[in-house]
Amino acid sequence: MAKSKSESPAMKLATAQEAVGARVTVAARAGVRKELWLALLYMAPALLLFLAFTYVPFFRSIWLSLNVTDPTGEISRFNGIDYYARVLNLDGSGRSEYLKSILTTVYFSLMVVPAGIVVAVALAVMAAVKLRGISLFRTIFTSTVAISVASASVIWALIYNPGIKMTAWLVDLLGLKTQGVLLDPATALPAVAFMTIWSNLGFNFIIVLAGIQAIPQDFYDSSRIDGASGWTTFRYITLPLLTPTLMFLVIITTINAFQAFTQFNVLIANEGPNGSTNVMVFSLFNAFFINNRYGFASAIAVVLFVVLLVLSLVQFKLIERRVHYQ
Repeated sequence: MAKSKSESPAMKLATAQEAVGARVTVAARAGVRKELWLALLYMAPALLLFLAFTYVPFFRSIWLSLNVTDPTGEISRFNGIDYYARVLNLDGSGRSEYLKSILTTVYFSLMVVPAGIVVAVALAVMAAVKLRGISLFRTIFTSTVAISVASASVIWALIYNPGIKMTAWLVDLLGLKTQGVLLDPATALPAVAFMTIWSNLGFNFIIVLAGIQAIPQDFYDSSRIDGASGWTTFRYITLPLLTPTLMFLVIITTINAFQAFTQFNVLIANEGPNGSTNVMVFSLFNAFFINNRYGFASAIAVVLFVVLLVLSLVQFKLIERRVHYQ
Protein backbone atom coordinates (compact mmCIF):
# COMPACT_ATOMS: atom_id res chain seq x y z
CA MET A 1 0.00 0.00 0.00
CA ALA A 2 2.86 2.34 0.79
CA LYS A 3 4.31 1.66 -2.67
CA SER A 4 1.05 2.49 -4.42
CA LYS A 5 0.68 5.69 -2.42
CA SER A 6 4.25 6.71 -3.37
CA GLU A 7 3.52 6.06 -7.08
CA SER A 8 0.24 7.93 -7.22
CA PRO A 9 1.81 11.44 -7.41
CA ALA A 10 3.98 10.28 -10.33
CA MET A 11 0.97 8.82 -12.05
CA LYS A 12 -0.92 12.05 -11.55
CA LEU A 13 2.01 14.02 -12.94
CA ALA A 14 2.17 11.76 -16.02
CA THR A 15 -1.56 12.14 -16.55
CA ALA A 16 -1.26 15.90 -16.26
CA GLN A 17 1.61 15.92 -18.74
CA GLU A 18 -0.40 13.84 -21.18
CA ALA A 19 -3.31 16.23 -20.86
CA VAL A 20 -1.05 19.22 -21.45
CA GLY A 21 0.56 17.45 -24.41
CA ALA A 22 -2.85 16.71 -25.90
CA ARG A 23 -3.89 20.35 -25.56
CA VAL A 24 -0.61 21.47 -27.15
CA THR A 25 -1.14 19.03 -30.02
CA VAL A 26 -4.67 20.26 -30.59
CA ALA A 27 -3.47 23.87 -30.52
CA ALA A 28 -0.64 23.04 -32.95
CA ARG A 29 -3.05 21.36 -35.34
CA ALA A 30 -5.36 24.34 -35.15
CA GLY A 31 -2.42 26.63 -35.93
CA VAL A 32 -1.44 24.47 -38.91
CA ARG A 33 -5.00 24.52 -40.24
CA LYS A 34 -5.12 28.29 -39.82
CA GLU A 35 -1.82 28.73 -41.70
CA LEU A 36 -3.07 26.38 -44.42
CA TRP A 37 -6.23 28.41 -44.95
CA LEU A 38 -4.21 31.63 -45.00
CA ALA A 39 -1.82 30.12 -47.56
CA LEU A 40 -4.74 28.99 -49.74
CA LEU A 41 -6.25 32.44 -49.46
CA TYR A 42 -3.05 34.10 -50.64
CA MET A 43 -2.62 31.52 -53.43
CA ALA A 44 -6.25 31.76 -54.54
CA PRO A 45 -5.66 34.31 -57.36
CA ALA A 46 -2.84 32.23 -58.85
CA LEU A 47 -4.79 29.00 -58.43
CA LEU A 48 -7.81 30.52 -60.14
CA LEU A 49 -5.64 31.64 -63.05
CA PHE A 50 -4.10 28.18 -63.35
CA LEU A 51 -7.54 26.63 -63.18
CA ALA A 52 -9.03 28.95 -65.79
CA PHE A 53 -6.17 29.00 -68.29
CA THR A 54 -4.40 25.66 -67.73
CA TYR A 55 -6.41 22.89 -66.14
CA VAL A 56 -9.82 23.64 -67.64
CA PRO A 57 -8.45 23.93 -71.21
CA PHE A 58 -6.37 20.78 -70.68
CA PHE A 59 -9.31 18.63 -69.61
CA ARG A 60 -11.44 20.31 -72.28
CA SER A 61 -8.87 19.21 -74.86
CA ILE A 62 -9.00 15.65 -73.60
CA TRP A 63 -12.78 15.64 -73.91
CA LEU A 64 -12.69 17.20 -77.39
CA SER A 65 -10.14 14.61 -78.54
CA LEU A 66 -12.74 11.91 -77.91
CA ASN A 67 -15.42 13.62 -80.03
CA VAL A 68 -16.07 14.83 -83.55
CA THR A 69 -16.79 18.56 -83.73
CA ASP A 70 -18.47 20.75 -86.32
CA PRO A 71 -16.75 23.81 -87.87
CA THR A 72 -17.98 25.97 -84.98
CA GLY A 73 -16.33 23.73 -82.38
CA GLU A 74 -19.52 22.17 -81.04
CA ILE A 75 -19.46 18.44 -80.33
CA SER A 76 -21.48 16.46 -82.86
CA ARG A 77 -20.81 12.85 -81.89
CA PHE A 78 -18.60 10.66 -79.71
CA ASN A 79 -15.55 9.29 -81.49
CA GLY A 80 -13.70 7.34 -78.80
CA ILE A 81 -9.98 6.88 -79.39
CA ASP A 82 -10.24 6.89 -83.20
CA TYR A 83 -8.35 10.17 -83.45
CA TYR A 84 -5.48 8.77 -81.38
CA ALA A 85 -5.36 5.71 -83.62
CA ARG A 86 -5.23 8.06 -86.60
CA VAL A 87 -2.34 10.09 -85.16
CA LEU A 88 -0.33 6.96 -84.33
CA ASN A 89 -1.24 5.25 -87.65
CA LEU A 90 -3.05 2.42 -85.86
CA ASP A 91 -6.33 2.79 -87.75
CA GLY A 92 -5.25 0.71 -90.74
CA SER A 93 -5.49 3.62 -93.18
CA GLY A 94 -1.81 3.44 -94.08
CA ARG A 95 -1.48 7.24 -93.85
CA SER A 96 1.55 7.88 -91.67
CA GLU A 97 2.03 11.64 -92.07
CA TYR A 98 1.13 12.36 -88.43
CA LEU A 99 3.33 9.59 -87.07
CA LYS A 100 6.06 10.95 -89.34
CA SER A 101 5.55 14.39 -87.80
CA ILE A 102 6.34 12.88 -84.39
CA LEU A 103 9.56 11.39 -85.75
CA THR A 104 10.41 14.69 -87.46
CA THR A 105 10.00 16.47 -84.13
CA VAL A 106 12.31 13.92 -82.49
CA TYR A 107 14.95 14.45 -85.21
CA PHE A 108 14.64 18.20 -84.79
CA SER A 109 15.13 17.90 -81.02
CA LEU A 110 18.20 15.71 -81.50
CA MET A 111 19.68 18.39 -83.73
CA VAL A 112 18.87 21.31 -81.42
CA VAL A 113 19.32 20.09 -77.85
CA PRO A 114 22.82 18.51 -77.77
CA ALA A 115 24.42 21.04 -80.12
CA GLY A 116 22.84 24.01 -78.35
CA ILE A 117 24.05 22.87 -74.93
CA VAL A 118 27.57 22.01 -76.14
CA VAL A 119 27.99 25.43 -77.78
CA ALA A 120 26.61 27.18 -74.68
CA VAL A 121 29.00 25.29 -72.38
CA ALA A 122 31.98 26.08 -74.60
CA LEU A 123 31.16 29.79 -74.72
CA ALA A 124 30.39 29.94 -70.99
CA VAL A 125 33.72 28.31 -70.10
CA MET A 126 35.54 30.90 -72.20
CA ALA A 127 33.45 33.76 -70.78
CA ALA A 128 34.09 32.63 -67.20
CA VAL A 129 37.78 33.47 -67.53
CA LYS A 130 38.68 36.59 -65.58
CA LEU A 131 40.12 38.85 -68.25
CA ARG A 132 39.80 42.55 -68.96
CA GLY A 133 36.98 43.24 -71.38
CA ILE A 134 35.41 39.79 -71.01
CA SER A 135 32.10 41.45 -70.11
CA LEU A 136 31.89 42.69 -73.70
CA PHE A 137 31.97 39.13 -74.99
CA ARG A 138 29.38 38.07 -72.41
CA THR A 139 27.10 40.82 -73.71
CA ILE A 140 27.59 39.62 -77.29
CA PHE A 141 26.85 36.01 -76.38
CA THR A 142 23.68 36.96 -74.51
CA SER A 143 22.39 39.36 -77.17
CA THR A 144 20.09 36.77 -78.75
CA VAL A 145 17.94 36.83 -75.60
CA ALA A 146 16.69 40.27 -76.63
CA ILE A 147 15.57 38.95 -80.03
CA SER A 148 12.24 37.14 -80.17
CA VAL A 149 11.89 33.90 -82.11
CA ALA A 150 9.68 35.65 -84.67
CA SER A 151 12.25 38.40 -85.24
CA ALA A 152 15.09 35.90 -85.43
CA SER A 153 13.08 33.87 -87.93
CA VAL A 154 12.64 36.94 -90.15
CA ILE A 155 16.39 37.61 -90.00
CA TRP A 156 17.25 34.05 -90.95
CA ALA A 157 14.55 33.99 -93.63
CA LEU A 158 16.49 36.81 -95.30
CA ILE A 159 19.76 34.95 -94.84
CA TYR A 160 18.32 31.77 -96.35
CA ASN A 161 16.57 33.66 -99.16
CA PRO A 162 17.94 32.38 -102.52
CA GLY A 163 17.55 35.85 -104.03
CA ILE A 164 20.07 37.37 -101.61
CA LYS A 165 22.49 34.48 -102.25
CA MET A 166 24.07 34.60 -98.78
CA THR A 167 23.92 30.79 -98.62
CA ALA A 168 24.66 30.17 -102.30
CA TRP A 169 28.11 28.85 -101.37
CA LEU A 170 26.49 26.27 -99.07
CA VAL A 171 24.10 25.18 -101.83
CA ASP A 172 27.05 24.72 -104.19
CA LEU A 173 29.09 22.94 -101.51
CA LEU A 174 26.32 20.43 -100.79
CA GLY A 175 25.45 20.05 -104.44
CA LEU A 176 21.76 20.72 -103.90
CA LYS A 177 19.38 20.54 -106.83
CA THR A 178 17.39 23.51 -105.50
CA GLN A 179 18.42 27.13 -105.08
CA GLY A 180 17.92 27.37 -101.31
CA VAL A 181 18.59 25.29 -98.24
CA LEU A 182 14.94 25.64 -97.17
CA LEU A 183 13.76 24.18 -100.47
CA ASP A 184 15.60 20.86 -100.23
CA PRO A 185 14.27 17.99 -98.06
CA ALA A 186 17.80 17.11 -96.92
CA THR A 187 18.67 20.58 -95.60
CA ALA A 188 15.36 22.23 -94.66
CA LEU A 189 15.11 20.74 -91.17
CA PRO A 190 18.83 21.24 -90.33
CA ALA A 191 18.55 24.86 -91.50
CA VAL A 192 15.65 25.53 -89.13
CA ALA A 193 17.52 23.67 -86.37
CA PHE A 194 20.61 25.86 -86.88
CA MET A 195 18.49 28.99 -86.61
CA THR A 196 16.86 27.62 -83.42
CA ILE A 197 20.26 26.89 -81.86
CA TRP A 198 21.33 30.48 -82.60
CA SER A 199 18.08 31.85 -81.15
CA ASN A 200 18.37 29.79 -77.94
CA LEU A 201 22.07 30.44 -77.46
CA GLY A 202 21.67 33.50 -75.24
CA PHE A 203 19.39 31.79 -72.73
CA ASN A 204 21.51 28.62 -72.61
CA PHE A 205 24.68 30.68 -72.22
CA ILE A 206 23.29 32.67 -69.28
CA ILE A 207 22.15 29.54 -67.45
CA VAL A 208 25.44 27.70 -67.95
CA LEU A 209 27.54 30.75 -67.01
CA ALA A 210 25.51 31.17 -63.81
CA GLY A 211 26.11 27.50 -63.01
CA ILE A 212 29.86 27.85 -63.57
CA GLN A 213 30.10 30.98 -61.44
CA ALA A 214 28.25 29.17 -58.62
CA ILE A 215 31.07 26.60 -58.33
CA PRO A 216 33.32 27.47 -55.35
CA GLN A 217 36.62 29.01 -56.41
CA ASP A 218 38.44 26.89 -53.81
CA PHE A 219 38.12 23.84 -56.06
CA TYR A 220 39.92 25.60 -58.89
CA ASP A 221 42.61 26.96 -56.58
CA SER A 222 43.26 23.47 -55.22
CA SER A 223 43.47 21.98 -58.71
CA ARG A 224 45.86 24.74 -59.80
CA ILE A 225 48.12 23.99 -56.82
CA ASP A 226 48.08 20.29 -57.76
CA GLY A 227 49.17 21.18 -61.29
CA ALA A 228 45.97 20.12 -63.06
CA SER A 229 45.61 21.19 -66.68
CA GLY A 230 42.69 23.19 -68.01
CA TRP A 231 41.04 20.12 -69.55
CA THR A 232 41.50 18.10 -66.34
CA THR A 233 39.95 20.91 -64.32
CA PHE A 234 37.01 21.07 -66.69
CA ARG A 235 36.60 17.29 -66.80
CA TYR A 236 36.75 16.59 -63.07
CA ILE A 237 35.53 19.85 -61.47
CA THR A 238 33.50 22.05 -63.80
CA LEU A 239 31.56 19.38 -65.67
CA PRO A 240 30.53 17.25 -62.64
CA LEU A 241 29.44 20.27 -60.60
CA LEU A 242 27.63 21.68 -63.63
CA THR A 243 25.45 18.59 -64.09
CA PRO A 244 22.42 19.99 -62.15
CA THR A 245 22.39 22.97 -64.51
CA LEU A 246 22.83 20.72 -67.54
CA MET A 247 19.97 18.49 -66.43
CA PHE A 248 17.71 21.53 -66.21
CA LEU A 249 18.81 22.72 -69.65
CA VAL A 250 18.34 19.32 -71.28
CA ILE A 251 14.76 19.03 -70.04
CA ILE A 252 13.80 22.64 -70.80
CA THR A 253 15.37 22.74 -74.27
CA THR A 254 13.80 19.41 -75.17
CA ILE A 255 10.37 20.74 -74.23
CA ASN A 256 10.99 23.92 -76.22
CA ALA A 257 12.16 21.94 -79.24
CA PHE A 258 9.04 19.79 -79.23
CA GLN A 259 6.89 22.91 -78.94
CA ALA A 260 8.70 24.82 -81.72
CA PHE A 261 6.35 26.43 -84.21
CA THR A 262 7.13 30.08 -84.92
CA GLN A 263 10.37 29.46 -86.80
CA PHE A 264 8.72 26.83 -89.00
CA ASN A 265 5.78 29.11 -89.72
CA VAL A 266 7.94 32.11 -90.59
CA LEU A 267 10.76 30.37 -92.44
CA ILE A 268 8.72 27.85 -94.44
CA ALA A 269 4.99 28.44 -93.71
CA ASN A 270 4.05 24.92 -94.84
CA GLU A 271 5.00 21.28 -94.29
CA GLY A 272 8.26 21.85 -96.12
CA PRO A 273 9.63 19.96 -99.13
CA ASN A 274 8.23 16.41 -99.03
CA GLY A 275 6.92 17.13 -95.52
CA SER A 276 10.47 17.31 -94.13
CA THR A 277 9.64 20.08 -91.64
CA ASN A 278 6.13 19.01 -90.67
CA VAL A 279 6.63 18.89 -86.90
CA MET A 280 3.86 18.05 -84.44
CA VAL A 281 2.92 21.60 -83.50
CA PHE A 282 2.64 22.58 -87.16
CA SER A 283 0.34 19.59 -87.77
CA LEU A 284 -1.71 20.72 -84.78
CA PHE A 285 -1.88 24.25 -86.17
CA ASN A 286 -3.10 23.03 -89.56
CA ALA A 287 -5.70 20.74 -88.02
CA PHE A 288 -7.06 23.42 -85.69
CA PHE A 289 -6.82 26.72 -87.57
CA ILE A 290 -6.80 25.62 -91.21
CA ASN A 291 -9.02 22.54 -91.29
CA ASN A 292 -11.17 23.37 -88.22
CA ARG A 293 -10.81 19.80 -86.94
CA TYR A 294 -10.85 20.74 -83.27
CA GLY A 295 -11.23 17.22 -81.91
CA PHE A 296 -8.38 15.88 -84.04
CA ALA A 297 -6.15 18.84 -83.13
CA SER A 298 -6.90 18.17 -79.46
CA ALA A 299 -5.83 14.56 -79.93
CA ILE A 300 -2.51 15.73 -81.39
CA ALA A 301 -2.06 18.10 -78.42
CA VAL A 302 -2.71 15.31 -75.92
CA VAL A 303 -0.27 13.00 -77.72
CA LEU A 304 2.33 15.80 -77.64
CA PHE A 305 1.73 16.25 -73.90
CA VAL A 306 2.15 12.52 -73.23
CA VAL A 307 5.33 12.35 -75.32
CA LEU A 308 6.83 15.32 -73.46
CA LEU A 309 5.80 13.90 -70.10
CA VAL A 310 7.41 10.53 -70.83
CA LEU A 311 10.56 12.14 -72.23
CA SER A 312 10.90 14.45 -69.22
CA LEU A 313 10.51 11.57 -66.77
CA VAL A 314 12.99 9.40 -68.66
CA GLN A 315 15.50 12.23 -68.92
CA PHE A 316 15.10 13.05 -65.24
CA LYS A 317 15.66 9.44 -64.19
CA LEU A 318 18.62 8.86 -66.50
CA ILE A 319 20.41 12.15 -65.96
CA GLU A 320 19.80 12.34 -62.21
CA ARG A 321 22.06 9.31 -61.71
CA ARG A 322 24.97 11.34 -63.06
CA VAL A 323 24.16 14.58 -61.27
CA HIS A 324 26.61 15.70 -58.61
CA TYR A 325 25.19 18.09 -56.03
CA GLN A 326 27.52 20.14 -53.86
